[in-house]
Amino acid sequence: MTQHLWKHLRAILLVMCFPGLGSLHAQPGVEETALEMDDGVDVPVSIFSADGPVLVWLPSEHGLLPGHAFQAKQLQAAGIEVWLPDPFAGYFLPTAPSSFDRIPTRLVPGLIEMSSRGGERPIFVFGNDRAAPWLLEGLREWQIEHPGAEHLRGLLLMSPYLHTGLPDVGEMPEFHPITQATNLPVYLIQPVLSPQYPLLQEIRSLLETGGSAVALRILPEVRDRFFFRPNTLEAEESLKPDFADELIRGMRTLARVPAARVAAPLTTEQVRLATPTRQERLLEPLYTRPEAPPLRLPDLEGELRDLTDYRGEVVLINFWASWCPPCVREMPSMQQLEDQLRDQGFRILAVNLGESEATIRAFLERVATDFTVLLDPQRISLEDWRALAYPSSYVVDREGRLSHSLYGAIEWHEAGVVAQIQELLDE
Repeated sequence: MTQHLWKHLRAILLVMCFPGLGSLHAQPGVEETALEMDDGVDVPVSIFSADGPVLVWLPSEHGLLPGHAFQAKQLQAAGIEVWLPDPFAGYFLPTAPSSFDRIPTRLVPGLIEMSSRGGERPIFVFGNDRAAPWLLEGLREWQIEHPGAEHLRGLLLMSPYLHTGLPDVGEMPEFHPITQATNLPVYLIQPVLSPQYPLLQEIRSLLETGGSAVALRILPEVRDRFFFRPNTLEAEESLKPDFADELIRGMRTLARVPAARVAAPLTTEQVRLATPTRQERLLEPLYTRPEAPPLRLPDLEGELRDLTDYRGEVVLINFWASWCPPCVREMPSMQQLEDQLRDQGFRILAVNLGESEATIRAFLERVATDFTVLLDPQRISLEDWRALAYPSSYVVDREGRLSHSLYGAIEWHEAGVVAQIQELLDE
């Protein structure tokens, strides 16, 4: 972004949030402080000081990484003060989704009040991924304690993981009740290369049900968490230096919306369920063995492949994308599994989601596989399969029934996994 445009955006924020304030000058340096919690724990906070509005940036389940500091410095240079707390360090917890069940939501109201100097400065809050339900609960607590207050101007959410877990095949996920008990203005940032992207409109609708004004910002060609990923795509590397611009765009949008709110009513006492964690790295049995949803897509040669044509064989259906590192890592072991069990009637249908044929062919030139790849550039199969993780895998038995599922990647040639497939082949 040009220096002129930076100054223009800063001036807009100043007029909206600090009427009458003069020119903006970022203060160099980073201050290290701590927020003392009610339980006596000191949560460390890095403050990238500036004279303008404040962005309180809550880390996701991945914790604080160098990418956060890089973006904070970019925002600081634009006159935005950034607060980066580290609750994982404060509570001696691992950087994992389940840690949010042990970090008090009281941290959120405490940070808002501490950073706003008792309401003297406008505050924006940023959160992403699996931190979203925890963050929304903390923001609602702040609303209850400060009805009608205006210094919390709104929330920037990126790829919010607001469903309670992965649903049964073909079913819509259940969402945390807090999603519909949120009425703060929300600027929703969603990368397209994300398992959360198909849920975007549903999440927007649920937030609006609670009373939130929701603005959408869709980022093509990038993945979740691209701003701190070390293994970036070309488009992600190009966007990293300008991601602070995206956040300023979000703050500018939120500043136009009336901020005074009274907490939305709740229809349940429990606003957030336990944070879902990863399952064991074996296939998860589906004991009811429902009939598999339809699947009819073209392969790379243009031939339509229909799942019903594979009746009598055991089929692994794997939903993947070339931009997904776990998808790529598991492919060699998938090929080994098919090589080992092909003569017994085992087949793989690898459904690529959202990418062009040219992209897939270029990718497969670098990855030695010969199992069947199906093309689904419009992601139409998700209407029936509801795959909400990359990769997602399902095993269909010889009678066309779903027998196992798996969300995430594994080593498919491991003895335990091979034994599960072999048992199906022996039926």
